[in-house]
Parts: sequence; C-alpha cells; structure tokens
Amino acid sequence: MNNGLRILLIIGGVTGVMAIACPLMWAEGYEETMLKGPVVDTWSVPAFDPAPVVLTGASWASIPARTADGKVAGWVHEGAEGKFVALDEASGRVLWQVSTGPVPADLVRKDGWRIKELVPAVPLTLAGPGVYLVAGNRTWMLVAEGGASVKTGNFPSQVPPATGAACLVGGDFWISIADDRDGGVMLSAAGVLADVRSDRPAGCLPAGHGTELKIISALQNAHADPTPYAPDDWVRGYPPEVCGKYNKSKMRRTGNEWCSDMRTTDGDPKRSVMIHISDPVFREEDEWRMVTLPDQYSGGIDFNPSIVGFELSWPRAFFDMTEYRHVTAQNNPSSTSFEAKKVEQRTEVTEIVASIARTGELQWARSVWRGDMARVSPDFSENWSYTRSLLLASHAGSPTQNLYVFKPGMLLAVDQATGAPRFQVGAPLPPPTW
Repeated sequence: MNNGLRILLIIGGVTGVMAIACPLMWAEGYEETMLKGPVVDTWSVPAFDPAPVVLTGASWASIPARTADGKVAGWVHEGAEGKFVALDEASGRVLWQVSTGPVPADLVRKDGWRIKELVPAVPLTLAGPGVYLVAGNRTWMLVAEGGASVKTGNFPSQVPPATGAACLVGGDFWISIADDRDGGVMLSAAGVLADVRSDRPAGCLPAGHGTELKIISALQNAHADPTPYAPDDWVRGYPPEVCGKYNKSKMRRTGNEWCSDMRTTDGDPKRSVMIHISDPVFREEDEWRMVTLPDQYSGGIDFNPSIVGFELSWPRAFFDMTEYRHVTAQNNPSSTSFEAKKVEQRTEVTEIVASIARTGELQWARSVWRGDMARVSPDFSENWSYTRSLLLASHAGSPTQNLYVFKPGMLLAVDQATGAPRFQVGAPLPPPTW
C-alpha cells in the first residue's frame, strides 16, 4: 500500500445521494474511507416496515437461542404464565411450544432496560443436545426438544445468581454467576446442579467490556478477541493510526484510548471489528479499514449517530445507533381562539439499525423507534442510552440468516441482506420510572 497521505476529495450532493470520497491511506495495512451508498440524513432514515406478530399477547422474555437447523427458540410470557417456543426462522411459524408454568417471582419483569443494564438482566436461552437451557437470576429450566418435558430448579442459597452468560461443555451447561471472579456452576443436561464453583471453561469467550458499547451479551455471535498480546504491545494489536494517542516523549502513537473492545464472530482475530469513537473499523487479515460516518461537514449529509452496540455475521456487520436533537413545538392558536399559546421544548431520540459492509458501503438502514426521549433517570446520558436494542444474528449454519432486534418484551426478526422484517413477537416493555 502507498504510505503517503492521499488527498481526500469530497463532492457534495443532495440528501439521499452520498458524498464521494477517495480513501485516505495513512500507513501500511490501514485505510480510511467515507461511508458509501444510498445514505440519507439521520432523521430521514425510514422505519422498519410492520411485521406480523407471531404470538399475539406474548412478551418475549429471554435472549433467544439460534440453531444451525433454522430455528430460533426462547421463553415468552403470556400474562403470568411462561411458555417455551421454537419458531421457524424463515416464516416465524411456531414449530412447537410447551407451558413452563407460572413465571417465577425472580423472573417477573414489567419494564424495559434498567439503569446501568449493559449486560441484559433477562433470562438466557442456550441449545444443548436434545435440550434447551433457560437460566436467569436464581432459576433454571431444562426444556426437552419438542417440548416433551420441562424440568425446573433453583440455585441453593450459597450460589450467586446467574449473570447472562452460559456455555455448552461436553453436552452439559456452564452458567456464569455473579461472584466477581468470572466463575460459574455446571448444570448437567439431566438437571443435576454441581455443588462446587468452577472457573470459566476454555473456549467460553466473554462478551467484552461495556465501557464504550451500551449493550452486549455473551450469547451474541460477536465476542471479545481472546488473542493475548505481549506486555510491551501498548496498542494490543490495534492499528495505532486509529486508536493510539500521540506520545511526544516517545515520538509515536501508543495506547488504544480511542477504540473500544475488539470482537469477532468465530474467534479469528483477523476478522475483527472495533469502534473508533463512533466509526466502525474492520480488519481482514492484515488490512484495516476505518469507515467514517459523514457529518454535517461532509457534503450535506449528516448520518453520524452514535454506535451503541453491534453484531457480526461474517462477512456482514450490523450496528445499533442512536441520536438525539432538541426541538421546539408550539400550538399556534388561531386569532379567534381563546386557547393559550404554548411553546414546548422537547428532546427527540431516534434509534437506527444499519448494515455496513467491510468495504465501506451502507447496505441498509432502518429506524427502530423515534420519539420523545424517555425519562428514566436524572442523568441525561442514561435517558439517551435507554433507546437501544441488543442485536443477535442467526447461527452461522442456519439456512435462513436473520438479524434479531431484542428489547425486553420484543423480538423482531429481519432479513440480514435487506432489512425486511420476517416476524415479530411481543412489544417493548415500558420504560422504568423514577
């Protein structure tokens, strides 16, 4: 690659037509390019088309399990009753379902995201050999494939509650617990809970750190890059042209102050995606490409919402993005009306899900929600970050490749290639109040 700095050419365009940009080549193996494709202004992104509701009256209550044979399965609530369902990923058709009885008191949820809920505090669902695990707080369930049987149990008092992560280990389940030591407890596929704590098994990758991203889960396809780096590798494998902060004494860039955690679909660090402030950076083998999102100074189009979460499904990458703006609304009563004139200041929020190719093209973008900012906290940043979703991709081997948009109470399935909805179960639970 050319190590010299190339001139960046930007040609302005009207809304709906993206600016054209030549890539910047900063160093060997690194390229910067402007987002390309049919990009529109953040506030002009169209909403997802309506999707059919598969289970009327149901509230989706768990992080879903996605299997190689084209199923998505999980736990739903129908009022005070629980039910485990398995759906066809292509159509949303119910393949089978079984009642799990009254919802345990420790798993009742009446509101949406909570303050500081970076890792979803909802039950998880994990598929094992002929059985599904549902685990949350202090409750576990094992549901046989096809719904033939349901076993339930509780953690004894000495076992800390589950934390939203689990792995399959030799046909049994390792469930992460809140012991501040990254520990867990084993549950056999037959329903026998171990009476001793165990460390995280090798190959059971953590979700990553939530210091930059607002919502992550160990059950996503994307996981933290587990690659160990040498103690003197201050950039930890990141390209310093993107992440490093210039160190005058060392006359070079060091550290990774401007990047969040590195994550990948399959543990291969050469397929990594990371976030530089709010621009995605893609790695393919030894090449890095940062895709700059255009703002108001980039040729007339302002599509630069903050990335709060992402999911990977090689070679696709999906991003959950939010933005806010302050607006003024007034009623303008007629000259003959006794209605008082009112001027109201509001803060509007939009949430967008976008598919961005590793070459820098926007494949599609849709708005999940747009409206007044929720009031869940006296902290403005908490109110802003409330509007978000957890993204989960289908199993890599599934014949149907969906992207699932999850909020407590709702699961929306969309086609990865087009963003067209396939089905929806439930609706988002209301915000908590303060």
